[in-house]
Amino acid sequence: MDPTERGWIASFIEARIDNSILEKNEALSFEKNLYKRLQPTGIIYGHPLQLPNNFIETKDFPIKERMEVILLESLFSANLFHQQNNKPSESQLNKIVDDLNIFYNKLYPHLSKTSFFEKKAKNNVESLEKIIRKRVEVKKEWNIDFWRGFFQNILLFIDVIVYLEYLKSDRKLSSEDVQKINNDLQWNIIHLLSVIIKLSNKEATSDNNYFHYFIDSTSFSKEEKEKANSSFNDSNIEKVYDFLEKDNWIIRKYFLELSLLSIWADHSVNLSEKKFFDELSIELKLNTTEIAASSLAIEAFVMNNWTKIHYLQSKQNYLVLSKRLTQRMKLISHKYVKEIKQEIEEDKELIHLLGVAQRRPLSIEEKNKVREQLIDILKTIPTFLILALPGSFLTVPVLMKILPKEVLPSSFDPNMITQSRRGGIVEG
Repeated sequence: MDPTERGWIASFIEARIDNSILEKNEALSFEKNLYKRLQPTGIIYGHPLQLPNNFIETKDFPIKERMEVILLESLFSANLFHQQNNKPSESQLNKIVDDLNIFYNKLYPHLSKTSFFEKKAKNNVESLEKIIRKRVEVKKEWNIDFWRGFFQNILLFIDVIVYLEYLKSDRKLSSEDVQKINNDLQWNIIHLLSVIIKLSNKEATSDNNYFHYFIDSTSFSKEEKEKANSSFNDSNIEKVYDFLEKDNWIIRKYFLELSLLSIWADHSVNLSEKKFFDELSIELKLNTTEIAASSLAIEAFVMNNWTKIHYLQSKQNYLVLSKRLTQRMKLISHKYVKEIKQEIEEDKELIHLLGVAQRRPLSIEEKNKVREQLIDILKTIPTFLILALPGSFLTVPVLMKILPKEVLPSSFDPNMITQSRRGGIVEG
């Protein structure tokens, strides 16, 4: 599939039919299942990097085209989870294409218009390609400056949220309704991030420049942009709280994680930021498990994509972050000692391999089995349930640090499983 060529959506649909099944957890709502699928892609954080389960490898795609493909999959996933359809047919996917054309004609009617120099779309597939091509903009400085790149691209996930609202209404929302939801989301994100910028103690001039850039990145009318620009010095976080009070889980989760990532952007959290985040957590009415899961989600995303995101490399220290992630997972796993112990005891193959490890070094294949089974057990913990755990990071030595000693066989020495035949430490 070449997303730079006309007709790429048809190729995408063909690849999707053969390789991508929605993994649904019955214990989760459809919104939480959608979050679990899309969070590892990076679209929530404004940095779409890969498709779920890598059913099409996107690492060699140009930035703009990669974002287009991941946005399309995010919209498809929203529709399919809403329908509870985990294995759609080609005709069903083509119906989603038709539906997305109608939706975008309500949300951004100007995107489907054909200019004098453009070829007219022959069908709805070509029409959607044109809409998505125009919708995704990548400015050359997107990956140089945190705030510009961050805000420019997080707006893509708003399309998914608005589309969900459209689906929930049984597609009865008018153009005015859809555009109002979109504008309200954009406005409140601007308002939230402007408060965070001020708390980060940046210079006033810089604050204003960023705020104006944020507004330029929206789909606001000229009048709305002028009104938004004049409001910077009158930021009132209570307005954001009022907005979040009436909205659903995925919107509250989205605002929480944008706040976390924004606060961490300069690799430091001052007292004002901490106080603000504590207050925000309460206002969002997300329980402690969900808040902890969001912190883990962002850290896991960073760990999984460390080499791919320029600003994260420059703002975070890998060793500090890995230590923090290990400690956070350790604290959470210690709260579920009884449940983890039961899962391990019921896994006869794992118990056998742990026993073998006390007599001799495990082979690479045996270590991989231990690692995979321990990760699967961690995934049963409620806090980790909706996360894509950073598998490449969770080596056997790291897992031995995370798991409470009480969950392992009483005679088990964790150090034995991390030794090679020569007595050295292994990392897998």
